[in-house]
Amino acid sequence: MFENVANYLIVGGVIVGVIFGLIVRHFDLDMMAAVRGVYREGNHRQLLVFAAALLIAVILTFWLESSGTVEIAKASYRDGKLDWLGAILGGLIFGVGASLGGNDAARLFVNTFGGNLRAALVLAVFVVFATITQFGLLMPLRVWLTNISSVTLVSGDAGLASVFGLPTWLPLLLVAGGLAVYLFLRCRQGAKISLVAVGTGLGLLVAASWYITGVLALDEFNPSHPSGMTASGPMSRIGMSLFAGDALALSYSVSFVIGLSIAGFAYALFTRRLKFEAIPVGTLGASILGGALMGIGATVSYGCNVGQGMTGFSTLSLESLLAVLGMFVGVAVATKRRWE
Repeated sequence: MFENVANYLIVGGVIVGVIFGLIVRHFDLDMMAAVRGVYREGNHRQLLVFAAALLIAVILTFWLESSGTVEIAKASYRDGKLDWLGAILGGLIFGVGASLGGNDAARLFVNTFGGNLRAALVLAVFVVFATITQFGLLMPLRVWLTNISSVTLVSGDAGLASVFGLPTWLPLLLVAGGLAVYLFLRCRQGAKISLVAVGTGLGLLVAASWYITGVLALDEFNPSHPSGMTASGPMSRIGMSLFAGDALALSYSVSFVIGLSIAGFAYALFTRRLKFEAIPVGTLGASILGGALMGIGATVSYGCNVGQGMTGFSTLSLESLLAVLGMFVGVAVATKRRWE
């Protein structure tokens, strides 16, 4: 279709971002709020959606890898350097930050371009602190943390099967089986099947991202590793581009967040909800602190709730699972302390 395969990254990223953004906006989905809802109210509605999304994403990603369609093992989530402390600590910081900021990473873009000024403030602070953590003042601390805690894996692969010397199908069976059991039990207790369908759509987008970046955009003369959806990945690059005054190079992840932004604006416009929403009284400090913690946490843990929480999780990467665990603990701590 495209003579220049890079166009698949740009167009594909925007399309996937728009669809993802419309889904999370229409069904009011927020991965961090999903954990908070279960912990505080016993409400499994949102968690049910994300469990279904992860189940589909894990199964399809495993198929793409095992069939040789996409070289998932070459993705950054499965590289040979396991930064276990960075993943856990960064995830925990991100989880606390998302609770204080009131949005997960994807919803920041969607809500900002729908006119939510609090989301816009959190997003701006997120970009600043992601940039200084990746490239600026906090970079030495981040690098030091990585150097003292990261482990070079003999197998060169952070996938669960490689790390623990297991058959490749066993981690899939355990993770997918656990998710399937959770979904089955919730549906028996009256959960709506339609929510599973919504989650299935999100899971399909994870797999589509792998196919776009690992097959359609594959350039034999300029090979690159497959990537996928992430909302925090482009943050530091956007910030560095703004600070340095350079043009921002379009990639799949940058195109994805552009798609999220388009979805937020379009949804608000067509539902006649496009208006500026003022920052609620008493939330200014929490919003700034939340954005800062999200920027630091997402950078230290190599991803946010979309990057590590969905894309990385789908690869069954130990580092991604540790980051997700950290995020969930961070949300639980913030909820218990009523920091949200």
